[in-house]
Amino acid sequence: MADTCCAAHAALPSLTGSRRRRLWELGSHAHCPVIGVCVPLERVRILARKLLVLQGDEDDYTLHCSLVTAAARRNAVSESLQKDLEQRFALDVRNAAQAKCRESLMSWWRNRAVQGEIAGALWATLTHARCDEWLEMRVLGQVHMLQHQVGAAQRMDLAAHRELSAEHQALARDYAEVQQRVTGWSLERAREQQAWEQERMQFRATQIGLQTQLAQAQEQLLHWQAARPDLPEREALRERLAEQLERNLALQREVNRLASRTPAVADAAEPAAAWVEQEVRVETVKLEHRVVLCVGGRSGSVPQYRQAVEGCGAQFLHHDGGSEHKPAQLEPQLAAADLVICQTGCISHDAYWRVKDHCKRHGKRCVFVETPSRSAFERALALAAVEEGANTAV
Repeated sequence: MADTCCAAHAALPSLTGSRRRRLWELGSHAHCPVIGVCVPLERVRILARKLLVLQGDEDDYTLHCSLVTAAARRNAVSESLQKDLEQRFALDVRNAAQAKCRESLMSWWRNRAVQGEIAGALWATLTHARCDEWLEMRVLGQVHMLQHQVGAAQRMDLAAHRELSAEHQALARDYAEVQQRVTGWSLERAREQQAWEQERMQFRATQIGLQTQLAQAQEQLLHWQAARPDLPEREALRERLAEQLERNLALQREVNRLASRTPAVADAAEPAAAWVEQEVRVETVKLEHRVVLCVGGRSGSVPQYRQAVEGCGAQFLHHDGGSEHKPAQLEPQLAAADLVICQTGCISHDAYWRVKDHCKRHGKRCVFVETPSRSAFERALALAAVEEGANTAV
């Protein structure tokens, strides 16, 4: 055994020079770890196909053993391996060259081993000029133990990898299910969003249409207001007239009811006006669907005026001539009347001239009464009825 070790290390060069050892100059026990650690498996396959004669069915272990056997001697295979290793680890070789003794080389190797950079450090240390038999055995022994540890770690990593792979597959299935649910939810939300968008567009179109109609109505309103500046006042008077007509009809029904109960009292109250009432009744048909405006008169006689006019089938309007009613309210009443009875003794000058001017400009029939009594009012009404009938006959 001792003779074998001495023979293996007899070829080691002297440690006094600076020449680095070549691959084939290393001990035979160093070729296997050097090629196994320093040469990647893919590179082993490439060099084997390029430098060895193969049958085509060799596995990786057979290729490794063939290179280890060829590395023991100087030949084309060992020289190619030497060149490949020198190029691959040139930086490590330059760093290791700074060690000038065995102790410094050993310290450099340990530092690199702790850092996990084994391949380049192994090649640079074993081929260093200061690497003797003791250091070589220490380095190879450490590499041998590291290989065992690496193998155990690989087995543990493989088991962990299997567990992680199974867990990954389970998570991948769960993720696929979640992704499918999220995709369905996204499609449903997209459909809802599209429906909401369509509904919003419909509401927007409806709103635009309503705004357009509103703008047109406002423009038309402004046009009518510009054409008829007194339109609001006329509308107010028209509403007031409608209320008055309704009130008048109610009062007329009440008067008729009372008159039907006490005819004798009514006849005794005004015997002198019977012929006037008879004449009015004869001509009543001539004032149907007419509007009679009474301007002035006593406030207490207004119900009698109303009864006389509505008894002829006409509608009754009244303006007090300016005592309480505003003169401006007279214009729309004059415009609505077909016949005007003006009691000149009970109206203001302004109202008098307004009535006279309006009737003259519009050719409207106007009867002036000086005495504000019921009999005078009824005679004026009868006279107007007779003239109205004559005009209608012509």
